[in-house]
Amino acid sequence: MAMRVVGRRKEGVGDRAGLDTLVLAFGGGAKKGVFRYRNQEEANRDWDQWMSERVQRRIKTSAD
Repeated sequence: MAMRVVGRRKEGVGDRAGLDTLVLAFGGGAKKGVFRYRNQEEANRDWDQWMSERVQRRIKTSAD
């Protein structure tokens, strides 16, 4: 049985490559790696720090 191709999907504005480029431009958030925390407070502290750094980079990039 042969497959019939009806149409071709076009890349849109929300494509993976475009999103990856934006993430790299504004900072990806969490550092790469595996993190082990003793409790939820330590994990939340790191997450808050990463988000704060990302917002600061974004503000600086937008101001330029």
